[in-house]
Amino acid sequence: MVFVVVRISIVLALELVVAIGASAQNAPQPPQIHVSTHLVQIGVIVRDKNGAVADLTKEDFGIFDRGKPQKIGVFTVESSGATAWQAEPLPPSTFSNLAKYNPAAPGSITIVLLDNLNTLSGSAPTIFEDTPYWTEDHALANAKAHLLEYLRNLHPQDRVALYGLSETLHVLCDFTTDRSRLISIVERYDASSRTSREIVEPGATRLPGRPPDDPKTPPSFDRGNVEMASSANASRAATTLAALNAIADHVANIPGRKNLVWLTANLPFSAETMAAILGPAQIAAYPVDSRGLLPRSNPIGSGGMDSAQPGLPDQIGGVFNDPNRQDEPTGIETVQRLAELTGGRAFVNGNDLTRAIRDAVDDASILYTLGFYIDAHSADDKFHELRVTANRTGVTVRYPKAYFARKDTPATQDERHNSFLTAIRSPLYASAIPLQIQVDRVDHPTANSLALSGAIGIHDIPLVQSGEIHTGALDITVIEQDGTGKVLRESANRINLRFSEKQYPAILKSGVTFRKSLEPKAGATTLRILVQDPGTAAIGSVIIPLSQVK
Repeated sequence: MVFVVVRISIVLALELVVAIGASAQNAPQPPQIHVSTHLVQIGVIVRDKNGAVADLTKEDFGIFDRGKPQKIGVFTVESSGATAWQAEPLPPSTFSNLAKYNPAAPGSITIVLLDNLNTLSGSAPTIFEDTPYWTEDHALANAKAHLLEYLRNLHPQDRVALYGLSETLHVLCDFTTDRSRLISIVERYDASSRTSREIVEPGATRLPGRPPDDPKTPPSFDRGNVEMASSANASRAATTLAALNAIADHVANIPGRKNLVWLTANLPFSAETMAAILGPAQIAAYPVDSRGLLPRSNPIGSGGMDSAQPGLPDQIGGVFNDPNRQDEPTGIETVQRLAELTGGRAFVNGNDLTRAIRDAVDDASILYTLGFYIDAHSADDKFHELRVTANRTGVTVRYPKAYFARKDTPATQDERHNSFLTAIRSPLYASAIPLQIQVDRVDHPTANSLALSGAIGIHDIPLVQSGEIHTGALDITVIEQDGTGKVLRESANRINLRFSEKQYPAILKSGVTFRKSLEPKAGATTLRILVQDPGTAAIGSVIIPLSQVK
């Protein structure tokens, strides 16, 4: 879907209201202005032969960043068996991305991603093509059956969100404990693959009548297939990474560890790239290879050959290596590395997918969160190797084996633009910047106008200090869309932040408030309110169905 961005001014200018009252003067310990110090938080699971270990203290742990011991500045223990989280109700016509209004648990939560995009269809070879070793045609249907088995035995405290990934990310059901609703959704879910194996993993061409090692077989026969596969896989990677960004942005403001149970099959992408997206949102990846123990293809198939054609890396730039003739299915190493980097587990080459899903959900029944601070010098845009130790014999400790130390450099225009487009296209709200918006129907300046009033949380907004004054900026965008998602109108304004340390506590408490009015375009069904920090590209958004505005 193509989104056309049109910048048109909306009635009335944006009004910035900074409420500074007596509470600022009476605050006993004013919060400090946000500075360039990074907090690295690590979700740690400790188990012994009896299960989760729950009685460790801060002093029992050690953290080593690239081999150097770190001081633990944050320590919490969470239990999934705690009292069920009840979301607070919002007033009528009020919308928010704040965690306290989210029906997900404040600690560990589980996201199940059904991946139609990265499971391949069409295992049979085409004419004169080497027969692929691996079948994937029924991989997602296999995973769907096991997911249903897990849902039928869903624990009362389990909070699960179901998302699907095909040409884009789509919400099947956001966080809920409603077992019957989840089962009904999965039962109706179309598990068909959206990606053709012969396009993204083409086998080498075998000319009839020539032996496989015939040097006269021209590489040009496969060049077109290679180029098509490269383009298709690049598009597949971009869609997948955009989906991961949307999920990470959605849960970024929910504290604690989140589990991503990813029912997939074929991820020919960089594990490090995916981990750099999921890690800052404390998402532990549990990729489940939906192929399980699906059988290998018959060595001789219709139109295929019984021995492999040598790959052609020298002739065509190293792109084509006949992946469907490898010793194991594509992507196994990637999902194992992704799980290692994020502190999850990969489930491969096994057909008890129900157990795999259950294990992933149960993994964080007792979760320790350890945090330490790094300075700007240590933030070098590289992965840092982590090691966590526990002072207890007979236990296993699992945690993310690395984190990405992002530099404190201003976001580029491309980074801001990409973050913005992800938020527009996502069916999920983004929560990196907290928002609460009230929308009222009013009769001025014209009938059926909308009055917007909201508050923006600025706790994590970096500010620039110049003497006693601290400055920053926020970009607020209001987008009107029709029922197909087409952008009908966009209006953007910038709030320039400027206040002293004495003013900061009150603003931190109330948030930066704003008001705006607009006359909706004909055909508009949805408003998206997006707030972006231009310095970091972090974004918060709410999605407002106009049918819910009274």
